[in-house]
Amino acid sequence: MKTIMAIKTGILTTALSLIMISNIGHANEALPAGISSKLPATNFAEHVAKINASPAFFAALAQQKDEGPVINLNLLRYRPRGDSTRYDMYGAAAGKEIAGVGGDIVFHGKALNDMPSVYSMSNEWDGVAFALYPRRSAYLQLQTASDYQLAIPDRVAGTYARMLYVLSDGKSFYAAENTVEGFHANGTRVNFEEGNVVVSEFLKFKADGGEESYKQYASVFAPLLEAAGGGVVLSAVAEMPIVSEQYWDHFVAFRFPSVKAMQDFYHSDDFQEANALRLESLDDSLAVLSEPEVIPGG
Repeated sequence: MKTIMAIKTGILTTALSLIMISNIGHANEALPAGISSKLPATNFAEHVAKINASPAFFAALAQQKDEGPVINLNLLRYRPRGDSTRYDMYGAAAGKEIAGVGGDIVFHGKALNDMPSVYSMSNEWDGVAFALYPRRSAYLQLQTASDYQLAIPDRVAGTYARMLYVLSDGKSFYAAENTVEGFHANGTRVNFEEGNVVVSEFLKFKADGGEESYKQYASVFAPLLEAAGGGVVLSAVAEMPIVSEQYWDHFVAFRFPSVKAMQDFYHSDDFQEANALRLESLDDSLAVLSEPEVIPGG
């Protein structure tokens, strides 16, 4: 407990002094921990608040039970759009420090933003990353690493915005290929072959019967996906926002053999029939299509 408190104190002191982890919002508006303003940034502090976790988030995370591994799911909007050069400078340093606290980047993908709107894929993001940590305290510990802190300006300069969410095992709607615990216990990463694409999707269920409707959809969708040569990569609880404009309930990731296979799948009569259940179940969703990239060291 003393160690956790010491980490927490160090994080908050460093964050407040550097402004790199600032929570100054639009007109000093009061926002819940982990939630960022939906308004466009108009100054540097507001820009930072759309990229970096706030002291309020770290304080809230430090109060949680430090049990089991978690994934911090990143959606990245590069500055300039589509160009990860500056962000990659941060990523190179961050990857080493994540490994140093026992974590790993178990998936990294380049977003494909040329899909027609019929596929309901967001074109607001350029990259996707699944950052695995053995414990919540490992993520807190990461914040104290000097090389990591020195890399944060590259993250700020290299991104317009991030969406960052804590994922954990719990309720799952699919017999997925991976679990958060499985990634950690087995030292594995997301499997893919050349040409594969991955859909990463956040879900917000309707309050009245939404989860049950989605469960029915999943029972139909999963065998259709398997028959098309794809698979469910992960189905995990969206536990806590780190930097997000809204709350989500669940996260799912699906792999398709190719873009064409995905297009054929979504145009099929079987999927269109099943999708009625999906639409009935959700208040909102956010899906990003990406092309997996090989991660060094795996």
